[in-house]
Amino acid sequence: MTLVASAPGKLVLLGEYAVLEGAPAITMAVDRRATVQVKPRTDARCEARAPDVLEAPLRFAIGADGLPDWSAAGAAAARLNLVDEVLRGLAAEQLGVAAGSGFDLALDTSAFFDGGGASRAKLGLGSSAALTVALASALVTHAGHHQAARDRAVWLHRLLALHRQFQGGQGSGVDVATSLYGGVLAYRLPGGDAAPLTRPLAWPAAVHRAFIWSGCSASTPKFLSILRDWRRQSAGHEAEYRARMGTLTATAEAAVTAIEHGDAAAFIDHAGGYARELRALGAASGVSIWSTEHEAIGAIAHAHDGVVYKPCGAGGGDVGVVFAMNPDDLAAAVSRLAAAGFAHVPLTVDPTGLRVTSTESEEA
Repeated sequence: MTLVASAPGKLVLLGEYAVLEGAPAITMAVDRRATVQVKPRTDARCEARAPDVLEAPLRFAIGADGLPDWSAAGAAAARLNLVDEVLRGLAAEQLGVAAGSGFDLALDTSAFFDGGGASRAKLGLGSSAALTVALASALVTHAGHHQAARDRAVWLHRLLALHRQFQGGQGSGVDVATSLYGGVLAYRLPGGDAAPLTRPLAWPAAVHRAFIWSGCSASTPKFLSILRDWRRQSAGHEAEYRARMGTLTATAEAAVTAIEHGDAAAFIDHAGGYARELRALGAASGVSIWSTEHEAIGAIAHAHDGVVYKPCGAGGGDVGVVFAMNPDDLAAAVSRLAAAGFAHVPLTVDPTGLRVTSTESEEA
């Protein structure tokens, strides 16, 4: 039985940075999927294919302790560190593949890249989170523990632990939750050890959006590290950080309320306010949230009445979003941006989140 699991990428539309301090993030699953195939073998050999990171398949094994043995793969095994973390994490929870079990593993994250050849770049759609969701779900199902993933709230807790281990403990987990659930979500960290709170949002039909590729990739962990270091430099920075997070949180909460009430004008106003506060946070902390590219995109977009632009996620590159109530104004802004070399990325909402199918059943 060949298992195929897939999960969508994500974009954070609003709530970046402040989500780490308990603010709600508005996040959207996008129609770019990470796909994992697991096919059992009759021998004990395992083989991984991942054309996006590997030039050739890698052989490995599941040892007597249930942990992956990469000795046959050599130095190239480092390129599959996410696979290693997931296999080890599942084994630690008694959900791993049986010792000596052989299988073929195929990973595909090509949908998360822009262009090809030397110009190929990640779009910043949360490929590692989507791959974590798809890979862990495929492996537990292959191992006969599919019940572990049935309750998505419980499964989210385990997935967050796996992905945070891979990220060195950083991140809010909003990307993992979005890949698991799909759709448009409000996501919040309640604090302490409490589980994240998620709820679906019905996007207001009167708010039109378009996504623009900045032309360069960015590193969220790098930006979070810069912000953390700035915050720790002095009590004054800590106080400023808290004040700015308070403003961002209030704006994010107002934006969620506007969506829930279907108030398009209020949402766009709050999105513009959030974008301005992100610029101020970046200027204070030295984090280039509004990079040169984002500033150029914003200047073109904001030349059109009623149009608001903001970076998505950590900023500094990747993708930004243009909001407008008038679709003609949005189209005009997108056309001018394309003429300036900033491409429109056609992304729509993926409503389904995680999918696991097999050759023997429609849904595993």
